[in-house]
Amino acid sequence: MGEGCLVGIDVGSTRVKALVVDLAGRELAVGRAETPWRFTPSGAEAAPEDLYAAALAATVTALATAPAGPVAGVGVTGMAEALALLGAKGEAVAPAIAWYDARGAQEQAELEGQFGAALFTGLTGLPASTTASIVKLHWILRHVPGAAAARCALSIPEYVAHRLGGMRAAEWSLASRTGLFDVGRANWSTELLEWAALPEGLFPEALSAGSLLGRVVDPPAGLERLTGAAIALGGHDHICAALGAGVVTPREMLNSCGTAEAYVRSVVPLGPADLVAAVATGVGVGRHVVPGYQAILAGRPYGLVLGPVYDLLGWDDEAEAGASGPVGDAPGADPAIAGTTGGGTRRPPGITLAFDFDEATGHSSFSGIGPGVSAAQAKALAVEEMLRRSFRQYAAVERLGGPVDRVVMTGGWIRTAHLQRRKMARFPGACLVAVREPGARGAALFAGCAAGLLPGPDAFPAPPLEPPESG
Repeated sequence: MGEGCLVGIDVGSTRVKALVVDLAGRELAVGRAETPWRFTPSGAEAAPEDLYAAALAATVTALATAPAGPVAGVGVTGMAEALALLGAKGEAVAPAIAWYDARGAQEQAELEGQFGAALFTGLTGLPASTTASIVKLHWILRHVPGAAAARCALSIPEYVAHRLGGMRAAEWSLASRTGLFDVGRANWSTELLEWAALPEGLFPEALSAGSLLGRVVDPPAGLERLTGAAIALGGHDHICAALGAGVVTPREMLNSCGTAEAYVRSVVPLGPADLVAAVATGVGVGRHVVPGYQAILAGRPYGLVLGPVYDLLGWDDEAEAGASGPVGDAPGADPAIAGTTGGGTRRPPGITLAFDFDEATGHSSFSGIGPGVSAAQAKALAVEEMLRRSFRQYAAVERLGGPVDRVVMTGGWIRTAHLQRRKMARFPGACLVAVREPGARGAALFAGCAAGLLPGPDAFPAPPLEPPESG
């Protein structure tokens, strides 16, 4: 094991993952735990302490099967937008609301009407929406008793790093998702903090990914191997996953296919007018985990949409592949939705099957179900609509950043054979990385930076590639 191993923790929307790698970036062991949401009519929430406990459980599992030896560093990445609000003694005073939770419509309208939607976007690189932390925070302060006692706000990855023994700190790419961060100046927006009337010092200093936040001095039970490990943040999970998957240069793009599908690429910093224009195309722009760059991020909850559809209609991949044709593979092609299945198979006369979903919540619906419509046909239509919107997002990101030489694909949904085949046919230089958890891998490598064992993301070891599905 040489100088030791590195641990990366990824607090995801569906699962919390922990990965152990050696200093060459090779995966040694993985552990997982379910993300402990409490589901609500508007989405989901969780106690910050429960999210931390899930991170510990995943890490215990990973280290239990990893080779013996010291842990040089532990890095944390994960979902953005959800906040842990801490009181004067460090206790959580409110639940963390999931990024896809729809609460805050009134607060969003106030942000747009009082502060100004264009001004907000020009500062933050985000659209005014219920996803942004500023909207969730306003809702919490109005509706959650005791939340006004908050003295510190941390994203969930930042909270986990702090609980492990790191100082309270924000990270640029995570801060960029709050709606309170000036992405041009790479600092908290005084204008937005004043408008929101938030307590002074609620958000800590924002640092770059891989900064040393401290060392594990008093490890949690079962994690004594972490003693002395450097603590770091790996940033927003999608952007950290790009580094974990070997996507570094502006002519490369990551397509992460998890609960939220995302396209990620780096770009030279944009000015306020360009930020407004970019957001108008349906993407967000924030600080990258690589210093000197901004990150273009186009994300929608497509995995969140398809999961319930597959649960309802079955996970028979080949059945759907047979019902799904080539529609949507070609650039700019849209599937025929009315009168045929998404794959082009004729339906009985008088049947007009349709599928739609809300991109904010992931909630979906079918209409037109009638005699002769099979589960495979309905599922194929759902996949076609998801692909149509996904390819439209890809085109928007490509236009903003210029030509793309290589698209690296990762995430659980890309393991679905027919989705993989469609994307391999659509994307230039399409390839898959043979990495189980690229977000956790990126976080582990950033921990290597904090430990002084890796000079920076440009020197991260490249991950291995894997062959595509045959057929």
